Amino acid sequence: MPELPEVETARRIVAATLIGLPLVTVELRLPKLLRLSDQPTLDPLVGSAIVSARRRAKVLILDWSNELSLVGHLKMTGQIVVERDRVRRYAGHPNPNPDGDFPHRLTHLTMRFAGDAVLHLSDLRQFGWLRLMPTVAVSTFLDSLKLGPEAIGDEAITAEQLRQGLGRRSIAVKAALLDQGLLAGIGNIYVDEALHHAGIHPARPANGLDENEIGRLMDGIRWALENGIDQGGAKIRQGKAFPVAGFPSVHARKDLPCDRCGATIVKTVVGGRGTYLCPICQPAPTGATATGEGPAPRATP
Repeated sequence: MPELPEVETARRIVAATLIGLPLVTVELRLPKLLRLSDQPTLDPLVGSAIVSARRRAKVLILDWSNELSLVGHLKMTGQIVVERDRVRRYAGHPNPNPDGDFPHRLTHLTMRFAGDAVLHLSDLRQFGWLRLMPTVAVSTFLDSLKLGPEAIGDEAITAEQLRQGLGRRSIAVKAALLDQGLLAGIGNIYVDEALHHAGIHPARPANGLDENEIGRLMDGIRWALENGIDQGGAKIRQGKAFPVAGFPSVHARKDLPCDRCGATIVKTVVGGRGTYLCPICQPAPTGATATGEGPAPRATP
């Protein structure tokens, strides 16, 4: 958390509520949040307005009318709350309670716009980052992250690209899918869901999947991310899932019955990550290890 669906939800919230509103004041309470930026503060944005909200993988890009862009990553515990017209919308990590008072001790950025609209950015563990740069520099910056194809959307990875990418990796398929250089945007929650939907054990060697399994995995990736986006992010709080319409189906549901076969969902470790699966729907490969030996996947910078 947050992953592609949560960041896409944040993008949609900003696009629906803040586009065209001049920024009146900005308060950055945690200066280190603005890392490696072309500007030491966010003051240059005051008086300008957001003209577009974009996303690349898990990176949110807000383009402003003064030809600057605010680029950010919510990392593990970032949360965006927008208040406008007495309505509060949020995306990202569910802690702190998005229904509570704002700002609070974990709110590191508050941006107040014309029309009494406010954006709050909170981050429990302070791993997230922001960078302010000229809009013309954003493309080069994103290229420097060396991200793979998008997991969903108009620029989504193709079955052939996925087959070739997995075919070059002998590590566990889950570890391979978490590599942002192979597939951009998908993370731990949605990989578990995609693999369960496809009936593939997460410790299977990535280069051992056949054409039929690649097709099922493509369907599983789309299914998981589309469900996540529809819900505004998977409903998981303090390590426990609160499924909506059967989603999440396995992640954070240890010791609960599989919705498909009734077997007990188990939690293990694959590629160094906590992993949930159904031992019946996702049979383990012969001789597989729970840890999915191999190098750790490359995370988004």
